This record gives sequence, C-alpha cells and structure tokens, in this order.
Amino acid sequence: MASTLLIYRVARPHLPASLALLSAAVFAMTPITVLLARYNNPDPLMVLLMLSALYAGIRAVETDRSRLLYLGACFLALGFLTKQLQAFLVLPAIVLVFLVYSSFAWPKRLVTLLFACVMLVAGSLAWPMVVELTPPMSRPYVGGSATNSMLELTLGYNGLDRVLKREADPSTALIPEAMRRLDTDAGFFRLFNANYGQEIGWLLVPALIASIAITVQLVSGRFSRKKSILATAAVSWLATTYIVLSFMGNSFHSYYTASLAAPLALCIGLGAELAFTSGRTVLSRVGLGLTVVASSIFSHAMWQLSDAYLEWLGNALLYAGLLSGAVLLLPAPQKWISVAASWLAIGSLLVGPLYCSVITLSSPQNGSNPLSGGVARNPHTLSRFLQGVRVQDPAWASGLAIGNSPSPAIAELLRSADADCTWAAATYPGQTAARFQLEVGRPIMPIGGFAATDPSPKLEQFQQAALTGRLCYLVEQPEQLMVPGNSSELAAIHDWVRNTFRAENIDGVTVYRLAL
Repeated sequence: MASTLLIYRVARPHLPASLALLSAAVFAMTPITVLLARYNNPDPLMVLLMLSALYAGIRAVETDRSRLLYLGACFLALGFLTKQLQAFLVLPAIVLVFLVYSSFAWPKRLVTLLFACVMLVAGSLAWPMVVELTPPMSRPYVGGSATNSMLELTLGYNGLDRVLKREADPSTALIPEAMRRLDTDAGFFRLFNANYGQEIGWLLVPALIASIAITVQLVSGRFSRKKSILATAAVSWLATTYIVLSFMGNSFHSYYTASLAAPLALCIGLGAELAFTSGRTVLSRVGLGLTVVASSIFSHAMWQLSDAYLEWLGNALLYAGLLSGAVLLLPAPQKWISVAASWLAIGSLLVGPLYCSVITLSSPQNGSNPLSGGVARNPHTLSRFLQGVRVQDPAWASGLAIGNSPSPAIAELLRSADADCTWAAATYPGQTAARFQLEVGRPIMPIGGFAATDPSPKLEQFQQAALTGRLCYLVEQPEQLMVPGNSSELAAIHDWVRNTFRAENIDGVTVYRLAL
C-alpha cells in the first residue's frame, strides 16, 4: 500500500491525476505485487525502499538539496540489507538522473555523488561487517556460503552466481534438468514465457514501447526539465531491471520480477499521456495504433497460458484492443473518439493482470517459490513442476521447496521428547525442519541449512549436542540423501549416527534416538 501511494506521489507532479492513478493501479494490480504483498517474503519491503530512494533522488535533483540524495543513499542501504544486491537495480537510474540534471557545478556534483556512495557502501556493509567480525563460534552459520562468510554470500550466491551461473541448479531454480527443454531460458523474451509471463508479462509490451517513445521525447527535448527527470529515471530503471532479469543465470525465481513492477507502472503512466496527446500526425497515429494492437496480441498470449483463464473473456478483450487500435490508426473527426478509444485500450489491457491477481488472491501459497495465476498448460513449466511437488512428486523436491511434515506418530514422539533437550530432533533440509518445528512446537535442528548443502553443523558439533543430551532424535529423509550436492557434513553425521545408535521405524520413517 505504501509503495502504491509512493508511485502516485512520484508521478502526480508530472502527470494528470487520472494517469498518476493509472500508474498506481498498474503497480497495485500487477500479479507479482499482489502475490508478494500477502506472502512471507522481503521483496515488498525492498521495493518500497527502492521507490523511496528513487523519490529522494528525484527530489534532490529538483530542489538542489544534497541531503535528499544522502537520504536516498540511506534508503538504498536499507534495501541492500533487506535483499542484498537486487536492491541496487534502481541505483543506475538515480546516478544517471543526478549526473545529467543536477544544477550543481561538476566538481560539486561529483563530490556530492561520491559522498552519497560512501554513505551507501557504509550503510550496506554495516551489518555484514558485524557478522564477519563476530567469531564464527559465537554466531549462526551464514547459510548459502561455503566458508561461513557474509561477504562471500553477498558476492557469490547472492551476487555474481545469480547473474552468471548457467547450469541447472535444483536447489535454487527448482526445475530439474530433465524438465528443461533448453539449457537456459535467458534471453530478451524470457519474461514473456510460461514461467514468468503470468507474474509480469501482461503489460510488458506497452511498457517497453512506451519507454522507447519516452526516450524519443527526451532526446528531442520535448519534455520540461522536471518531467525529463522522472522520464529518465523511469526508463533507465526499467531498462536496467529488464536486461538483468532477462539475461541473468538460471538461479532465477519468478518472484524476482517484483522489482520490475514499479518502473513498468511509471512508464505506463508516461506512455499513456503520450497516447492522449498524440494523433496529430500520420506517423504518431500509426505508432499508437500498432502499439495498441501489439499489446493486445501479447496480452491475449498471456490469456492462453493457463486453463484458469476464461477463453471467451480473453477473446473479447483481444477484439476490444484490436478495435481501439484500428480507431486510433485513423484521424478522428472529434477528439472524444480518440480519447474513448485510448481508454478502451487501457481498460482491455488492465483486465488481464486484474483477473490473474484475483486468481492469485484465491490460491493458497506455501514453500520457497510462490506463483501468481493458474497452473500453466505447458508441461515443461515451473507451475506444473510445483503442482507435482505439492503431492510429493518428486519427493526430494517437495522436501526442498515446501518441506515434509512429520507423521502424527513422529510428531507425538517429538512433542514428548526429554524436556532437557535443546533440540527435540534434527532433520533436513531447512524447509522440512521448519515444518517439523511448526507442527511439534519444539526446536528442530536443520542439518545443512536451507538446501542441505551448507557444512553446518559440523560433525563434531552434532556429536557434542547428541552426547551431552541436548539433541534427542535424528529423523532421516532418504529422498534428500539421494540428491547430488548434499553437504559432506550431512553424510558424515549420518554415517556416525548409523554406526552409533539403533534405528527405529515409525510410520515408515527411520528415526534414531540420540539422547542417552
């Protein structure tokens, strides 16, 4: 809600109230925005902080107040602490706007920007450095890193690996290689495909075309200085995010598209204003009409992704879009006709994301990869894969993506575990340990972290916890043990437990009593 209001506040000084509200509505109705707003995920907070940083940066340039740029750096540092490097997707837009439009002399401009960068780096690294300077035995293990390092996590797993890594990685992309038709789906049209189109693809075509039209207006100098600031920020933010998401590696979750919703909404608002003020020349009419036609066709393609969408409604909206595009191609005898056709086009395009968001609101979500909309028709898609995961097919992926719950007998056993045990049991991976803990109401030790790949706890730590009576049980997850890439510490722990303690079979699950 705060981000939606901020979209309006950013757009309103430069757009009519109706189009500023349109930008806010586009953001609020984007399916990935709706999904994450009701899910336990840090991305909505990151988006709010990115928008706050952009707003502060724009106001700093408009008012020539350096302290607003410094405030923007603080917001962006908090965004980094929320979701790490993904928050910096808006940084090029802020820097570009300040360098191009600031009224400061160049020496002061560069010094101000340098100081803001120092604040950004200092704020971003404050917590990671606290972690690094804390002795490893006095803090939790940094999940996702091989060396228990926050800086390694930032630059590796959450940094360059996300952008450059191409091999299929079930622990992050969740789709095994057997279900991939290509080694990677990275490319210019990635965000339109059946994995991500329902999240963000509905209005991408008009947003991208609008960004081109806005750039033409900027280059030709047809915008005022203040509108140029907003337009440059919106287009550069959209371009940066679109390129990174389209061409980054396979460690790509569909909800990363949330970072594209805000610049998309701003470009739609600016583009809509151009649509209402164009039509005076043959070239502008042809461009506008073809844009509406292309946008309607791509929107209709989104309607074909899932059986959850009403075919007749998708077809009706396509015809409405094509009709409005045809009207806009021709010189209107009266202005109200072209205005009505423009609003008809906008309305027909908005129905898709709104309908998808309604489906999203009615669909319970759990696990590490929530999805908008309906299950895709294409069998080689993430939604189809996760549909199988929810029914334990394949079982290893269910434990990784959603987590396995304990059977009633195991849950009762763990509830009645010795009260002196710090951990009622240990199991893996992290999602399964979490579901066990929620079910039994007792602490559960996750071996190997989120994906059972972290070298934590060490064998010696596990042995000490078991032999001193602080850990009662180990619950085996045989399907997870067959997944390549498990931590060597997990294998060592299992070997020690099997050779030291007696196994019990409870509801078909192997359980070891560790407390002596």
